[in-house]
Amino acid sequence: MSADTLNLRDYQREAVGAVRQAWAEGVRRPAIVLPTGAGKTVVFAHIGAIMYERGVRSLILAHRDELIEQAAAKVRAVAPGLRVGIVKAERREIRGRDIVVASVQSLARQARRDEVAAAGLRLVIVDEAHHAVADTYMAVLRDLGCFETDPLAGAYALGVTATLGRTDKVALGQVWERVVFKRDIVTLIRQGYLVNAKGVRVRVEGLDLSKVARSRGDYRDGALSEAMHDALAPAAVARAYVEHAKDRSGVLFAPTVAMAYEMAEALRAEGISAVGLDGTMATADRRALLAQHARGDVQVICNCMVLTEGWDAPWCSAVVIARPTSSAPLFVQMAGRALRPYPGKRDAMIIDVVGVTGRHRLASVVDLAGADRVERLEADLAEYEPDAEIDLLGLLDPSEGGARPRRAGFDGDLSSEVVDLFGASRQAWLRTARGVWFLGAGDKLIFLAPEAEPGRYAVARCPQNAIGGEFLQRDVDLDMAMSWGEQYATEDAKTLVRRGAGWRKLAPSQQQLVMAARLDLSSEVATRGELSDAISTVFASRRLDLMPCVAMVNERGYW
Repeated sequence: MSADTLNLRDYQREAVGAVRQAWAEGVRRPAIVLPTGAGKTVVFAHIGAIMYERGVRSLILAHRDELIEQAAAKVRAVAPGLRVGIVKAERREIRGRDIVVASVQSLARQARRDEVAAAGLRLVIVDEAHHAVADTYMAVLRDLGCFETDPLAGAYALGVTATLGRTDKVALGQVWERVVFKRDIVTLIRQGYLVNAKGVRVRVEGLDLSKVARSRGDYRDGALSEAMHDALAPAAVARAYVEHAKDRSGVLFAPTVAMAYEMAEALRAEGISAVGLDGTMATADRRALLAQHARGDVQVICNCMVLTEGWDAPWCSAVVIARPTSSAPLFVQMAGRALRPYPGKRDAMIIDVVGVTGRHRLASVVDLAGADRVERLEADLAEYEPDAEIDLLGLLDPSEGGARPRRAGFDGDLSSEVVDLFGASRQAWLRTARGVWFLGAGDKLIFLAPEAEPGRYAVARCPQNAIGGEFLQRDVDLDMAMSWGEQYATEDAKTLVRRGAGWRKLAPSQQQLVMAARLDLSSEVATRGELSDAISTVFASRRLDLMPCVAMVNERGYW
């Protein structure tokens, strides 16, 4: 493509190749999954331009005004010579156009779909492809022939999304035949394409989501708002923002429009410039408000389900999720708003306001790394028991038999700790007797040594049975240190032990039992995985705890 003005990253080039290979193999409706901020629009814009060079004109479907304009702009940047048409509201730019970008709402009428079908568009690209089971999407795909079995008839399709899953459990397999390419958030963070993410889990005393009514697989908005009003002081959420993100540009997701504006008011009371935004705003007004946010005139935008998709704001480095949800895809969409790189931006802060006292399945910061990277711990998903949280106290008064009116200000204690967002997605990281994180990697150990600044680490490697060692990365936080450590360990050992590996549940082997006896380790109730960890920890403790680069841990008391 000689007219290209945007260079594809390596993984984007792989994605393009995977789609073309799938079509060549007869997969008519493939899908690709890339995290928010990974450049999905660039990928399908390149595919549309490549297919035009081969005589195939494309229809790109999107469901929001911002997504339509964004897709059209990216196609023009990839191939400036292409004539891009837009179909939405009163605009019907189809005839004589090489690629057409259309709102799915504009094609709800049969006459409009017939007009598009008559234009001879042979490729349908669906942005935010998890919406494709909706009636209008299905009607467009059907009318353009995307479900034809004859390879020479009708159109082909491509689905692109960050989260190929739905809260209502509707099967996406009825539309998309195969996921032909995917990348997870952790990989792209490790490669530097996304910024690292830190999380603060917030526990709200008195908030019991087990009693909140549900609809279509998630919490019913009205009931959720009522429960949060009964237990959650917006002023406390504002206080949490001041404590953890006072200098950051941010976005807050609320359960209802009314609470979005109430949260904005609470933030302003804490000295944070904040405004509410909702879907009823005129497009011009919404764009003006977002422009103020981009300029820094507004620090935080509070919304309810308006900015979860199609909003590119790389300057944003904080997300407050004050909308509890049982949908991991929705949580990842919200958290992903802050992961794009930006000059001077080191990381993103995710403030997760989802603590509860009841049992439920709740998407939270542990879901951010992606469900398919490793097997997650079911216990963590069955009951939310955060190991680090903000304790919002004083919101209920038991002596009065229930909730008391919310106070104008919040004067309770906020005790919190930044947590490892990827803790439930890690390989089998272990800690020595003195608390040093390590991974076994063949005949070597990968470990994390603390730097001078608290919370920063060096990634190091040493032989298990010889002196010496080397630093591999310096001055990174725990999330990135672990990600780098896993990469180096994989290079050394080829494969790593996963916490969910099936063999770990078996009974200990005879060789393990003999070794455990020599080391004076109890093996009465241990599984094979537990005993393996205990043995590894003994040997790693002997090797690492006396090394100069980790011995200072005891003096500083970081572990």
